[in-house]
Amino acid sequence: MAKWTARATNIGPTAFSGEIRGHRITGDVPEELGGHNAGALPPEWLPTALAGCMGTVIALACRERGVPYDGMTVEVECDDITDEHRLANFKMKITMPETLTEHDRQVVVAAESLCRVRNTLMHGAEVTVEVAP
Repeated sequence: MAKWTARATNIGPTAFSGEIRGHRITGDVPEELGGHNAGALPPEWLPTALAGCMGTVIALACRERGVPYDGMTVEVECDDITDEHRLANFKMKITMPETLTEHDRQVVVAAESLCRVRNTLMHGAEVTVEVAP
């Protein structure tokens, strides 16, 4: 089992720089919450990660099987359950660039099960927290 380690470092009053494998993303809160809107809210990364993950696994499967995918889009919508501080009811819409044959559609559907973000959301994940000095 591989381990992935991500780190978020405070870079401003409400801004954080997230890093994994040398790649960086920035999160911040909107100005009305006292931030500078320097990046998306970290909870907004989750539906974005889901869309990107799903798109990636479908693209890999399509490329391998010769199914047209250039220009494909994956849209994710979810509810912000504000009073519970969580997201729920994720809905995805995958739009392929052209009409698929039944065989090509099956390639896309089979690839969905390979999306780690989707699988994590569907199966849940244990989260532990340690506060260091």
